[in-house]
Amino acid sequence: MNLDPAQSELALSDLQHRLSKLITLGTVHEVDYETARVKVKIGDWITAKLPWLTDMAAHNMTWRAPEIGEQVIVLAPCGDTAQGVILGSVYSAAADHHKPDHVLGAGEGESYAAASSREHVHRTRYQDGALVEYDNQNHAYHLYVPDTGGGETARVHIHCARNISLKADKQLDITAVQSNVNIKAEQGNLNVEATEGALTVKASNGALTLEGKTVSVKSTGGNLDVDAGGSTLLLKGNKIEAS
Repeated sequence: MNLDPAQSELALSDLQHRLSKLITLGTVHEVDYETARVKVKIGDWITAKLPWLTDMAAHNMTWRAPEIGEQVIVLAPCGDTAQGVILGSVYSAAADHHKPDHVLGAGEGESYAAASSREHVHRTRYQDGALVEYDNQNHAYHLYVPDTGGGETARVHIHCARNISLKADKQLDITAVQSNVNIKAEQGNLNVEATEGALTVKASNGALTLEGKTVSVKSTGGNLDVDAGGSTLLLKGNKIEAS
């Protein structure tokens, strides 16, 4: 079968054109958050709205939208970018893109340091300075939310419809550096117990207040010591008994 050289050249040119568009690099030009689609700028050309890959998108779902200016990989089946999909993001050495040091380095003006290891650290750093990190070499998990100066905007919320358990095999520390620590049971009992050791409740430089409709302090196996430390011990009530 004789082939028309012109047609052969046209077919080869079309094939080369499709192959050149099969996998390309570009930057996010526009994001449609309602439809989960983005337009990507590849050279001087801007694609149609394309979907991006996510971890899960059925009954279980995840969400992480690309940002404008983010460098991404575009896969176009058969070289047709209208059917393209965003495979993911890549670091860039260009001045207008972020490098690995931008996430692994120390936050400017923030209280966390640079990543201790590039091999063992998994870190997500957000634009406002927030940080989530796990170091699998030192077995340390770190969550940091910065104060952006907007009142009470820096918060961490943990909500469970039933129970929440916090357990430390050694030591559990809860510290509020410049404010109060509030522990409240709205409709039930608040139980604080040291099963095999001592339970210490201490206000180093302030007042310690125990208040309730009924307050019971009981020692089941030894003495109950109340020490005012050289100051006045005041017991006040309509009736005070000692048995």
